[in-house]
Amino acid sequence: MVNWHRFEPRDFEYDFEADKLAAHGITFMEAVECFFGDYAVRRNKQFKDRFQLIGRTLQGKRLKLIFQLKSRNVVRIITGWRL
Repeated sequence: MVNWHRFEPRDFEYDFEADKLAAHGITFMEAVECFFGDYAVRRNKQFKDRFQLIGRTLQGKRLKLIFQLKSRNVVRIITGWRL
């Protein structure tokens, strides 16, 4: 079980060839910013190895992100959209 209150991502990865963030008007950096502020995380209902994060960018945009947590706290961002 991940302790999300003490979670510190070590690195981020993203498949720019299959970019889904841009289709929703979100940059990769905006998605990363959400992991360093206040956020809430819950398991994804469809995929057991994925999570949903609700957070805010530094500019205050509220985003919902789908990500996978890999070994050594590497975060693979899959997609996201504005709330």
